Amino acid sequence: MRFAIYGAGGLGAYYGVRLTEAGHDVGFIARGPHLEAIRDKGLTLHSPVGDAHLCRPLATGEPSEIGAVDVVVVAVKTWQVAEILETMRPLVGDSTLIVPFLNGVEAPDVLAGAFGEDRVLGGLSRIFCEIESPGVIRHLNPGAYVEFGLLDGQLSDPVESLRQVFEDAGVEAKASSNIRTALWEKLMMVGSWAGLGALSRSTLGEVCAQPELVEMVDRAMEEGIRVGQSRGYLLNEKLKENLWGFYQGLPHDTTASMMRDILNGKPSELDAWNGVIVRFGREAGVPTPVHAFTYHALLPMERRARGDALYRAPGRS
Repeated sequence: MRFAIYGAGGLGAYYGVRLTEAGHDVGFIARGPHLEAIRDKGLTLHSPVGDAHLCRPLATGEPSEIGAVDVVVVAVKTWQVAEILETMRPLVGDSTLIVPFLNGVEAPDVLAGAFGEDRVLGGLSRIFCEIESPGVIRHLNPGAYVEFGLLDGQLSDPVESLRQVFEDAGVEAKASSNIRTALWEKLMMVGSWAGLGALSRSTLGEVCAQPELVEMVDRAMEEGIRVGQSRGYLLNEKLKENLWGFYQGLPHDTTASMMRDILNGKPSELDAWNGVIVRFGREAGVPTPVHAFTYHALLPMERRARGDALYRAPGRS
């Protein structure tokens, strides 16, 4: 199959490397020093499940240089999705599937509005990867999981075929008949603690060691569950228990991408994590005090990172 990885950061690059190793034709869309390094020295992956190096992958900043593919894996930040809709069009042919592996729950609908619901899947990934240096990816946990499915809940042969492709590439994969619920549960996994971690400048292990923060995370989970239920999601009745078990199994120094972006002064996915729970809660009349506090306390930093004129330092134009 022909793939385009739109956003060759840690996550996108990892899956692109594994798919290439499995014999598929993969083009990587990247930018800046990372793109230059891939072109000059290839793409290197360091992973506990096997290192890899692609000597001369097709890497570009122009999707038109790749052309129409069978599958577009969208792996940019959620707030960048609206920005790439037009530049994605050269990648999309008559039978192209679009699979976003993003945090949050709204990106599939944004993509479906531009390309049609019949060709856009809801998708999620559980993996810890980062760009260690330009052209070098570090995979941090010994595993990778993807889940995707049609937004209307129907199973199809193309979706099952794609699942098999990922499995054959060494990635645990599931074709879902209820991807919207799965996306909400993934949002709970990251959104319940990452904002509080950013506010307290604490790793997940440090958050879990502070009883007062543990209580706030638990309340954030409850809020997210109630908002999800108001939207008709049939959430696992043991979701909270499963989330706490998952957290306990992660390294003490685990951080979330939103947290790292905020603390590094970069635009983040704050609106797609805490912000969306606050917005949906308001629409449904469900109180979300922990998420609202977290969102609004972090919002000034987010606005500064985005160059909001209201938050620029005095004297700057």
